[in-house]
Amino acid sequence: MAFKKSNFKEEDIRKFDTFLEAQKVFEDSNANANEKLEAIRYITEHKEIYYVLEMLSKLFKENRTEDNKYIDAAFFSFKVKPKRDKDFEAMFKMLKSDNAYLRNAVISFLQDYGQEAKEFVKKLMENEDKDIRIFAINILGDVRYEDSINMLRHFIVKEEDINALMTAVDYLGEIGNKDDIPLMEAIKKERSDEYVSFGIDMAIKRIKGGI
Repeated sequence: MAFKKSNFKEEDIRKFDTFLEAQKVFEDSNANANEKLEAIRYITEHKEIYYVLEMLSKLFKENRTEDNKYIDAAFFSFKVKPKRDKDFEAMFKMLKSDNAYLRNAVISFLQDYGQEAKEFVKKLMENEDKDIRIFAINILGDVRYEDSINMLRHFIVKEEDINALMTAVDYLGEIGNKDDIPLMEAIKKERSDEYVSFGIDMAIKRIKGGI
C-alpha cells in the first residue's frame, strides 16, 4: 500500500486554534471528510507520533473503507520519524489490530522507514505471536537491511512455526546465496514435511538461478 501525495494537497486548510478543537472534529462522526482530513493534519503537527497512533487504534478498530483515507492522511502527514520506545510500542499494538488496513499501514510505514527501524523489527521477530513474526519477516524481506541475510538465517534455525519458517525461507531464496543451501538442506531433513520440502526446494532453485 502506497500513500498518494496527490490526495493530500495543502489547499484551503482550516485553521484550528487548539489541538482539542482539531481532535473534536476528527472524532465527530458527523463532520465532513475535508474537515476531518484537515483535523488529522493539524493533530500530527502538534502531537507526538505515539499519541496519534494510539488515537488511530482507538478510532479505527473495524475495517471500514470510508476510514482508509484518514489512516493514509495520518501516516502521510508525519513530519518526523518515530524514535522513542513509545512510538514503536504504539505501532506494535497496531500490528495486532483487527483492522487489516491499519495493520498494513504500519507495515508500509516501517518499510519506508528503513534502517532505523531495524531494532524494532528484531523485537518483532522474537514475539510470541507467530503472525507478528511473519509481519516482521515480510518487513525484513522488503526493506533489505545490510545484514538481512544473517537475520533470516538466525530466524530459520530457531523458528518452530512452519508458516513463519517458510516465509523466511522464501525470502532467503530471494536474497541469499549458495552458502545458504546447506542450511536449507539441513532444515529440510530435520522437518521431514512435504510443505517444507517443497518450499525449500523452490528456494534453492532460486538461489541457483533455476527460476
